[in-house]
Amino acid sequence: MDNSMDNLLDTYLFETNSLLEQLDELLINAEKDRDFTSDEVFRIMHTIKGSSAMLEFDSLMTIAHHIEDLFFYIREHGMEGIDSSSKTDLFNLMFKSTDQLREEIQKVENNEPLS
Repeated sequence: MDNSMDNLLDTYLFETNSLLEQLDELLINAEKDRDFTSDEVFRIMHTIKGSSAMLEFDSLMTIAHHIEDLFFYIREHGMEGIDSSSKTDLFNLMFKSTDQLREEIQKVENNEPLS
């Protein structure tokens, strides 16, 4: 990989890891409140999706795209109609999804093939 690609990858990894830290904080606080505003999560996922697509990290792009779609739906319809059990399932899904993103990012950092 040439120097410019190394720099681009370093920037991608720094930005994506920073965004995932922000996402963790948003989700933890939202889980405590049992509600959240999806705009920030949507923006984070949109950014991760776009930068992953640019670097052709298809598995990362796909995961981020699905999360982005989910939060687009929540942004459009709200969480008022979601019962408590379903909210718990939603948060569990979100934490599992971010864990999957982290695992894939770790593979990129270790120069391993993506899922």
